Amino acid sequence: MDQTEPKILPAPPNIIASLRAGFDAIANQIIIIMIPIVIDLFLWLGPHLQVKTLVNQLINSMTSAADLSSIQSEEVITSSMDVLRTTAVQFNILSLLRTIPVGIPSLMAARLPIEIPKGVPIFFDISNPFGVVGIAIGSMLVGLIIGCFYYILIGQVALNGKIELGKIIKNWSWSSVQVISMALALLLLFIVISIPSMCAISALSLFGLPLSQFVIFIYIGVILWIAFPLLFAAHGIFVYHLNTFASVQRSLLMSRMTLPTTSLFILSILVISEGFDLLWRIPPESSWLTLIGVGGHAFISSALLAASFVYYRNADHWTQETIKMLKSQRVLPTKSS
Repeated sequence: MDQTEPKILPAPPNIIASLRAGFDAIANQIIIIMIPIVIDLFLWLGPHLQVKTLVNQLINSMTSAADLSSIQSEEVITSSMDVLRTTAVQFNILSLLRTIPVGIPSLMAARLPIEIPKGVPIFFDISNPFGVVGIAIGSMLVGLIIGCFYYILIGQVALNGKIELGKIIKNWSWSSVQVISMALALLLLFIVISIPSMCAISALSLFGLPLSQFVIFIYIGVILWIAFPLLFAAHGIFVYHLNTFASVQRSLLMSRMTLPTTSLFILSILVISEGFDLLWRIPPESSWLTLIGVGGHAFISSALLAASFVYYRNADHWTQETIKMLKSQRVLPTKSS
C-alpha cells in the first residue's frame, strides 16, 4: 500500500521580516506620513475647543456632594479635583479625531499641548453640554472616516507596494460603515463591562482604598484580556474586504492560533512606539523643534501600522493553512523551539 507522506506545516509569521517590510513600504511611499502630520499640526497650532465651564460646574457639584457626605475620603476628592482641573486646562475636544479601533496616529492627541511657538493657540470654551456632545461625536466620526482612508492606503502600500486611488475611493464608504459599526459594538461592550465594574469599585471603596485599587487592577486586566485578540479586528476589513463580524472572528482565530508570536509582535510594536515617543516629546511644545517629533512620530507610526498589515496577512495565511492541514491529516503541529 502506498503511504502518503505527511505535509510539513507552513512556517509561522516572522516578526523581524514583518517590521522590516513595514518600514521599507513607508520609506518607499513617504508621502503617506503627511496625513498624520497634518492632523498633528491642526491639533497643535489650530483652534482648541475646551470644556472649562462644564468641568468647573462638575467640580462645584462634587464639592457640594462631598460636603453633605461624611463617608467620602477627603484625599480621593482632592485628587479627583486636581485631575479634573488639569483636564479643564489641557483637554481639546478635537483630540477625539484620534479614534480607535481605526484612526490616524497622533502625537498631539496624547500630549494635549496648550502652547505654540508664537504664544498660545486660539481657545474656545464650549459651555453648552449639547454642543460638547455634538462636537465630540462629530470629531469621532470624522476621525473614523479619515482613519479608514489612511488604513486602506497603508494596507495597499504594505501589501501591494503601490497606491491605487481608484480602489481606495471605491472601498472607502463601505469600509467606513463597517468600521463605525465595529466602533459602536466595542463601545457597547465597554459600557456593559464598565458599568457593573464601576458600581462594584464604588461600593468596595467604602471599605478602604486598597480593596478598591485591587478591584481596579482586576478590571484593567479583564479589559486587556478582551482587547488583545481584537487588536487585528479591523485588518480583515481592509485586507480581505470582510464585514465587521467576519473580521472579528478572523482576528480571534488568528490571535488564538498564533498567541506566542502575536504577543511578541505586539510587545515589539509597543516598545518601539513608546521608546520613540519619549524622544519625540523632548522638545517643548512652544518650540518649532517639535516639528521634528511630529514628523518622526508620523513615520514610525505609519511604518508600524504597515508592519501590522504584513504580519496580519502572514499570520492569517499560516493559520488558515494550518487548519486545513490539521483537518485533512488529523495531526497536531509540533511546537517550534
